[in-house]
Amino acid sequence: MFDLFSFSRITAQNGWAMAALGITIDLTGLALLATIISRVPMLVVIMEKIGSIFKKAPGVPGHKPVVESKPDDLSEEGINKIAAVYKDCAKSLGEIFQLSELYRSSEESGLPHPHLTIKALREAGLLVPEGNGRFKWRT
Repeated sequence: MFDLFSFSRITAQNGWAMAALGITIDLTGLALLATIISRVPMLVVIMEKIGSIFKKAPGVPGHKPVVESKPDDLSEEGINKIAAVYKDCAKSLGEIFQLSELYRSSEESGLPHPHLTIKALREAGLLVPEGNGRFKWRT
């Protein structure tokens, strides 16, 4: 009978050498793949540095640099002048509005430091809460 899978036939046809070569190729490929994958974060950093050299940082249109200062005049007369400007800015919001809408509208109009100014308007009692997070101007 013809024994196809006997150890003597495997040895005669260099089967052990082919098996060892196959395992070596597989393990070498896996080791190479693991090395490449472990270096991906470093390659990403290098590519970002190269990309930042050639790219200019995109600016936000109409956005002004942040100024770390408070509203200039917080006296009663000054706050009333500021309120007049913000009331004009908030005409499109209706009589009762959310503060986030007022902030967005004032930022689109290019008014300086809207967070601090809106806080000052609230503290001065010019913005009156109506409930449910909505406000109106004191008349």
